[in-house]
Amino acid sequence: MVEWNDSASFTAGAQRRWRRPQEVESRLQGQDRAGSVATSRKIATATLIRAVGEIVAKSASVALFIAIARELGETGFGDFIFGLSLSTVLFTAAGFGTDELIAREVARNRESVHHLFGNVIAVKSLTLATMMAVMAVIVYAGNYSATTRTAVMLIALGVAFEVLGKTFHAIFQAHEQMQFIAGSLIIQRTAVALAGIAVLLSGGGLVEVSIIFCLGGLLGLLSSLGWMYRFVVRPTIDVARSRWMALVRIGLPLGLASTLYYALLRLDASLLSFLQGGDNAEVGQYGAAFRLIEATMFVSWAFGGAIMPWLSRHGAGTSVSLSRGYELGLKALVAMLLPIGAFFAVYAEPLIELLYGRGYGDAVMPLRLLAGMTVLFGINTFLAILMISRDEPGEFARAAAVVIVQNVIFNFILIPPLGADGAALNAVISGVLLAGWTLRRARQLFGAIGLTRVVAAPLLASGALIGFALATGTALTVVDVAAAGAVYLVALLVLERVIFPGDFRFYAGLRPKRA
Repeated sequence: MVEWNDSASFTAGAQRRWRRPQEVESRLQGQDRAGSVATSRKIATATLIRAVGEIVAKSASVALFIAIARELGETGFGDFIFGLSLSTVLFTAAGFGTDELIAREVARNRESVHHLFGNVIAVKSLTLATMMAVMAVIVYAGNYSATTRTAVMLIALGVAFEVLGKTFHAIFQAHEQMQFIAGSLIIQRTAVALAGIAVLLSGGGLVEVSIIFCLGGLLGLLSSLGWMYRFVVRPTIDVARSRWMALVRIGLPLGLASTLYYALLRLDASLLSFLQGGDNAEVGQYGAAFRLIEATMFVSWAFGGAIMPWLSRHGAGTSVSLSRGYELGLKALVAMLLPIGAFFAVYAEPLIELLYGRGYGDAVMPLRLLAGMTVLFGINTFLAILMISRDEPGEFARAAAVVIVQNVIFNFILIPPLGADGAALNAVISGVLLAGWTLRRARQLFGAIGLTRVVAAPLLASGALIGFALATGTALTVVDVAAAGAVYLVALLVLERVIFPGDFRFYAGLRPKRA
């Protein structure tokens, strides 16, 4: 067990994997035996709470991005997306995995927050300051206008505030208080969207909307701070520089897993800008498609965040085996995400025209290609959380590192002749490679799961959705979309009931009981 209350044991803990004391292990096993269905309901409720918050927040963000795209044009929108992508790639590494460390360790032992919190904030703040300097060097060395450089640095500062805020989110996650993550996101994104759209409609430009984005990041950080101290925990600020290197050594494997993956997601847009010589028009087209895909990623974050405490605490001899819980969780996630990907593939053209206008016609093919990323992102996010929770983050990090190399090489091959289409195609190729690699390693580490059980019914039901949409036309009307969704849901339920009745009964049992 990692002890956090003195420097020597803190450092020693970095040299070995976390082990639970016997009495804690026994208690956790008793809890799991007492009610796997109750635990599943708790996970489902937490997912729903986080998802509702993300839906509201993402809707506000999408509205803002649409306004930027329409008011500033593809080049201005591309500049904004470039700043967001580059800063995310650089700053995701700022915490050295300390957010994942807090989420995992506090879920296991609530008292560890007092020895982790202050040190994590200190390490992240110093690293973010360094990354801001690196960001400035990259931007000012590139062929960008003064306006673009100013906007990008403002966006970077806003992202830095968001990265600091994720430490508070990790604490909320460990305490299974997802409503505070949802509330913080709603406050931040809604305020930014309302103020940003108002500024754009009144004649403001890229710099002005970037200032709004920066202030929104600060607002989200402060709201999370307030909720943590008032409703969740008041951590002791125990900062000791002697612990920082040990903290980094412990967190680094965890951070590499998530950092490399999020860098992989953002590399395409960043390299698209560099390979186009700083002309961000193509980035604008790609960004228009990618922002729609990104708007669905909350499903994966919400579900993964809700199930991480259970995965972290799971012990041998519990009523639901790790592999079975992993299988059921992955199946639920795939069932939620596959119809969204099918929707983007079928309705790409009318959707792009409706949201962005005719000037973004070149975003249609990237959106169709990126549709596969909805489910690939979910699978890879779930696997990353599984491996982090079970003290095997290096497995995911190694796979992500190799796939990043593939991604960079393929971008240099595909982007010059294909532009945004090449970047989108490469994103899907990388997602498939990463999912295939990590699914194989998860099977070896945590036990076999039935991939057919996971994907069969959602895949066939998505085929029914696509067939219905093509047969009735792909006009983007409320009636057509609702009907296509109903076709998917009915097909999914029937197929699950017939092919996998045991799974069907499990999910049906999660419904709240009537009083």
